[in-house]
Amino acid sequence: MSNYNISTIDRIGDITRGIHVKTGTIANTTALASGAYDIFTVYGRIRIIGLDIEAVTAFEADATLVKWRFTSTTPVVGVSDISAVSLSIASIPIGARVMWRGTAANTAPDVSATQASIAVVTDYMDVGHTSGVGTITATSSIAAQSGGSCRFNIYYLAISEGAYVVALV
Repeated sequence: MSNYNISTIDRIGDITRGIHVKTGTIANTTALASGAYDIFTVYGRIRIIGLDIEAVTAFEADATLVKWRFTSTTPVVGVSDISAVSLSIASIPIGARVMWRGTAANTAPDVSATQASIAVVTDYMDVGHTSGVGTITATSSIAAQSGGSCRFNIYYLAISEGAYVVALV
């Protein structure tokens, strides 16, 4: 058993599994309605290690599809897809997740049917610009979620000096 200080253990965790930022609990009628919903602001350049939507309460049976996008506001650059559109997130239970899978913008997020299923991220993705600012957005389509609630999670490493992520909710 090691005798590392708790702050040392925390820092090692930040380096190996990424810094974790999560939103508060959000009603699906807000976050997963049709259209774009801003979830995180990125300051500087980061490497995304993980990104997911966690069901806090069960989702409704609406055939909602979701994908993630990044928009750089400083400097102004167009919208970039971070993933393809997921399969339907209808009726996922409490604790289930919609998980980002890695760098390929044409790879759909994995929709888990239970709390125990875990998608493996196949690679990482760098977003943002040194000294820049941008937003990670969840974009929903086909059908808006009519009930339930969720939380968004991001795990990242800072690439540029002083880079960080802030939850917008």
